Amino acid sequence: MEKKLLFLSNGRYDLYKVFEEGFKKYSGCEVTTVLYKNYKYKNTWEKVQNFLFKIFLNKNLKKIKASEQNLYGLKDHYDYLVMISAELVLPQHIKKLTQKASHSVAYYWDSFDHIPAAHTVQYFDEAFTFEPKDAKDFNINLITNFYFHEERVTDYDYDLFFLASYDSRYPLIATIATALEAQNQKVVIKQYAETLPDVTDVPKSVEFIDKHISFNETKELMRKSRIILDIHKDIQRGLSFRVYEAMGLGKKLITTNPDIKGYDFYNPNNIFIWTPETKSIPAAFLNTPYEELPEHIYKKYSQENWVKTLLNIKD
Repeated sequence: MEKKLLFLSNGRYDLYKVFEEGFKKYSGCEVTTVLYKNYKYKNTWEKVQNFLFKIFLNKNLKKIKASEQNLYGLKDHYDYLVMISAELVLPQHIKKLTQKASHSVAYYWDSFDHIPAAHTVQYFDEAFTFEPKDAKDFNINLITNFYFHEERVTDYDYDLFFLASYDSRYPLIATIATALEAQNQKVVIKQYAETLPDVTDVPKSVEFIDKHISFNETKELMRKSRIILDIHKDIQRGLSFRVYEAMGLGKKLITTNPDIKGYDFYNPNNIFIWTPETKSIPAAFLNTPYEELPEHIYKKYSQENWVKTLLNIKD
């Protein structure tokens, strides 16, 4: 009899689809996916009720109903429960969800400094994070991100690609773009912002966009580039998905995260670490091809290995 896996996640940037596909391909389970939704008031009275609950009971009725609706229509039992962004579900509803599964797992794809979710760890049989600091501080399992595309191309449309939301990293992004443009590199950088930022002297290679780009579109943009850029956030020490996407596609990587030196796949021919002292990228890095990793290291960071590690599936 086929096992059953219940997967709950937010729908941010469609990233959940990557996890969903991985569970379907590698868990051996029938997968049920539930995306967290905002609750919409059914009528004016509900809106008034929520106002009164907030004032007199210090409760957010809308948040309670939004959390509760994650339980609707579910089966009585699942072999696995996997939750991402568990902080979006109230503790009483997490407890009911975990009671529906033989084994419950939480995966935290943000650091606890960025998204306060540490209070949810206690409700799961196992918890995993990509952030080394959180793994140590809260005694939970450390697991890296993974690659989910494996493809090699030799014809490129440009030299470097980067996509991210516009935030405090922009000045550094602009500096790197300017440096690469001065080295005659063809650079494509897309910065998502709902409204056009009030910035001047924007490098020619930087484009501000007001709509999110899907994962398939992003993959195509990465595929056409020789090098991927990774700019980590100050509150983040774990390695982002871009590091592993570059690995899966056989791309060189420029990153600002110095912790990458401690990983077994680090190869200075493939990975250049941009520091505050960096003024330009060495020509030797730009002009040499990507060196393939040893097979056992490459497979270690595959989506298949990630899924089987998370669910403790033995081959």
